[in-house]
Amino acid sequence: MSDQENSTNKKEKGSAFEWWMVSFIAAGAGWAAFISLLIPPFVTESTGNAADAGIVMAIISLAAVLAPVLGGFADKYRSHRLILTLGILGMALGFFMYSISAESQAIYVLDAIVLGISVAAINAVGPVFVLGVKLNQDLEAKRLTVLNLLQPVGQVIGGALLAIAVTANLDFSARFTIAAIFMLISAVLTWFTTAEPAKRIVIQEDKPDEAVGDPKKSYGLKQVLFSTFGMTLLVLTLSSVGNNGINAQIANILPNVYSIDQQTTSALISLAGLFNIFFFIVAGRWMAKSGAMTVLTGATIIRLVGALGLAFLGLLANELILVVGLFVLIFYQGNSFNRISQGVVGMRFATIPAGETSGWVIAASAAGSFLGALIGGYLASSIGFNAINWMAAIAVGLALLLMFVSLWPAERKKLAAESAA
Repeated sequence: MSDQENSTNKKEKGSAFEWWMVSFIAAGAGWAAFISLLIPPFVTESTGNAADAGIVMAIISLAAVLAPVLGGFADKYRSHRLILTLGILGMALGFFMYSISAESQAIYVLDAIVLGISVAAINAVGPVFVLGVKLNQDLEAKRLTVLNLLQPVGQVIGGALLAIAVTANLDFSARFTIAAIFMLISAVLTWFTTAEPAKRIVIQEDKPDEAVGDPKKSYGLKQVLFSTFGMTLLVLTLSSVGNNGINAQIANILPNVYSIDQQTTSALISLAGLFNIFFFIVAGRWMAKSGAMTVLTGATIIRLVGALGLAFLGLLANELILVVGLFVLIFYQGNSFNRISQGVVGMRFATIPAGETSGWVIAASAAGSFLGALIGGYLASSIGFNAINWMAAIAVGLALLLMFVSLWPAERKKLAAESAA
């Protein structure tokens, strides 16, 4: 390890929580509560067609491919604070537009683009406040753990607000207004709590680093894709194909393949979410001790075991519901380990600035989610729902193979170089 890195590790000490992290409470409330619980039923009710709601949600998800552009802009102009705040403010604007949109489908699409870009901005730039300042491994893991845990906290807060609104018989316009006000307050808090963290990013960018380029310089696709970092993006994309392929159809897979009723399906997914919170803490401690590559490998193995178990059980005539439930829970726990480690692994192998790196990581996961949902839907209609489980197992298996063939040799080489330094 270099003297500079040693100095940074000794200097960078602090608490796991910082006040700017309230931005991820807003991110959790905005995506997992307000977007997920308001937009599909609102669009379906307004247009009379559930397919329209699917299109709107797909547009929101697909807009995440703009994350590298937003992250690169933040790097080039040192505007991480501005982009993060505008991301939350953009969600406030999107919800406000829905509250006054009446039945205009053109506005639905425009709003979806605004919300998608806003979500991409938050997820691309937010982690840079941790990953972009070269913290020691222990403190970095602690802050990433807290940052990821705050998203489900936001989900609970957002869900509670909507539950109160429904109980009070408020219409969709009022509910969207509540969401807009919540995001607006969060944007103000984010702006006033990110000044100091943003300065730390600038200080780090001013330090010479041979592995990471000039943040003000533009980089071509060749440098990004044809490299170890490009292989990392492929691994993340394949893993995301498998993950979202099952996630997007889990409400159909369990009843149609294993004859599990809707109530049990909902209970299983809720239980998996509760376990996720616990395993975020486990993942953070594991990463602090063993490093991000080990945790990302573990996440991929967990997903593979879960998908293979579901696929093989789908071939049996009389599946054991308890065993099926076990493999569902195993599969979903890969999310905790994957989310907390993917950004760190991406940053480790990247030769581009932090914001752009984080953006590419988000874009790879988004592309995998889009492809997983698309391919999974085709397989379900043409072959059957268990084909989605096999698709997920194959995609995640390929990701794991590429990790051992490419990423782990690169990691060992990097560790050797750091030890020699």
